[in-house]
Amino acid sequence: METRIIKTKLVGKDEVFNVLALGEVTGLPVLLLGDPGVGKTQALLDYAAAKYSYNKEEVRKNTFVIELDEGTRTSEIKGRVNMQSLLEDKEYKLDTPIADAEYLLINEVDKGTSGIRNTLLSVMREKALFYGDIIKKCKWQVMVGSCNVIPDDELENPFWDRFVLTQKVERVDLSEFKSIWKSTKVEKQINLPTVAEIKNNKVVDINAIQKFTTVVYDVISDRTASYLPHLISAIQLIWDLDQTETLMKACELIAPTKLTDLSAKLESKRENSVRSSIDALKGVIEGGNDAYTNIYIANVINELKQMYDMKSYNKKSVELTGLLMDCIEVHGSSDMHDIAVDKLHDSGMGPIAPPRVPVDTGELT
Repeated sequence: METRIIKTKLVGKDEVFNVLALGEVTGLPVLLLGDPGVGKTQALLDYAAAKYSYNKEEVRKNTFVIELDEGTRTSEIKGRVNMQSLLEDKEYKLDTPIADAEYLLINEVDKGTSGIRNTLLSVMREKALFYGDIIKKCKWQVMVGSCNVIPDDELENPFWDRFVLTQKVERVDLSEFKSIWKSTKVEKQINLPTVAEIKNNKVVDINAIQKFTTVVYDVISDRTASYLPHLISAIQLIWDLDQTETLMKACELIAPTKLTDLSAKLESKRENSVRSSIDALKGVIEGGNDAYTNIYIANVINELKQMYDMKSYNKKSVELTGLLMDCIEVHGSSDMHDIAVDKLHDSGMGPIAPPRVPVDTGELT
């Protein structure tokens, strides 16, 4: 498996880089949705730069970025006749930068005319440009379209289905602006599995994929459904997730409207396990072994943390964390309560944990 290091000033874009990696290893087009200025273009440029070891000339030669508007001509996508070759050498030659680039970004893709979209469809679907009897093969490894949102009146347009992977690019959280102001590059490690590794990966079994398909079937095309085993296997390897987490991530990328339905089907086992552990906590506390009880609580918090890290499980992890703290408050000691609070904060779940108890330093205030 290749490990690629992305050097970037962008904050909070790890998921975007992972989705670009997924697009690269599966050969599926990616759609980035988000407000202007959230880093959609820069994310692709940073990702491409890592491939070429930050050689600016190689990056420039191998990337194609275009902003569409109502006046964009098809020739700006399809290419133009090289007049110098035609006039001087009597050679008919087409300049087709989109076909020669390995990383493509079509910004404001929703503004393309029908002619532009037809050309893009052949680039996405056949990875080729067609000029009558002449076929020009495209070299792209990652193809990305971007826009603010898919227009409501186009939600059923089959054009958008060609972008199999959809990622919402969020604004930077208010608490993270200090990181932006530092203006320093950080390194992000991205995993890119090989075709053989994807094919041989058995973490998610075929029965689970079949159940997943029944949930998302009515909102995806047969084309997308045909990619599912390969796509889900690649997701598992890039994000390094367990089976349930992998299926939830796949749903988030190809059928986000079905997240709640899938969560209800997949999570019951995990949720019931954590809930049962919390229900059993009263008996553990009554056993009188505080050291064992604290270890038991730490294990429950670890399970809650794993749920908390999955976007679609946030609400349930909040609910279960509340049940845990209620049980400790009613049946446990104040020390046990404070230790649990500290563990929640240390795990990164501070936003849903009770505040820490301030330490009394004995100083006058």
